[in-house]
Amino acid sequence: MTVKELMEQLKSFDPETRIFTSITDHTDYVVTLDLDHQTITLEDELFGDNVIDDFEDEFDEEGEYTGKPVLIIKLDC
Repeated sequence: MTVKELMEQLKSFDPETRIFTSITDHTDYVVTLDLDHQTITLEDELFGDNVIDDFEDEFDEEGEYTGKPVLIIKLDC
């Protein structure tokens, strides 16, 4: 999803609607959190255990990220 696509989706909601995130950890414990502006960051690269496999075309042969900056909403338990 792009920022533009997210903005289009969000236009259908009351602007005062609170935003939450939800994540299921490895034990199947579901955590719902209030979305905090500090959890939204523009990063210079994708990172994580799955990114080289899932977004292979964004990395060179040495595993270095070659794509554009990405907006990441960090979900921490």
